[in-house]
Amino acid sequence: MENDEYLKDDFLRELIQRSPLDSPSDDFVERVMANINLSPEVVAVRKPLYLHLKSAVPYAVLALVVFIVLATSDLPVFNWIPGKDYLIGNMLTYLGTLFTIFKSAFAARYVSWVLLISISAGVLFFIDGLFSRRTSA
Repeated sequence: MENDEYLKDDFLRELIQRSPLDSPSDDFVERVMANINLSPEVVAVRKPLYLHLKSAVPYAVLALVVFIVLATSDLPVFNWIPGKDYLIGNMLTYLGTLFTIFKSAFAARYVSWVLLISISAGVLFFIDGLFSRRTSA
């Protein structure tokens, strides 16, 4: 149908004449513009150091695991790294001696309790400070 054919139809002509055109009020644009809030300017903030450290922890742990696996393997490419024989023969005996020294030094009941409580409290305090620090917005 073309425009002229619409006006020839009695029902459509009556609908067009009965319903006026919708037009906004005179101050519509001013009211809408007054209610639009200005968005605050976004300022780039430097990322704090602890966030960089927190995001680097998984990579450091992964690198440490890879290094330990390579250090304990006897691959010919890594001849400069002491292999499994060195770890089992020398390092474990040194670590056993070191643990024996620590055990005899801290064998007293009060010393061990104070050390356990203070070390665990220090670790918990460090972890809490690392993960619960908030940036100011």
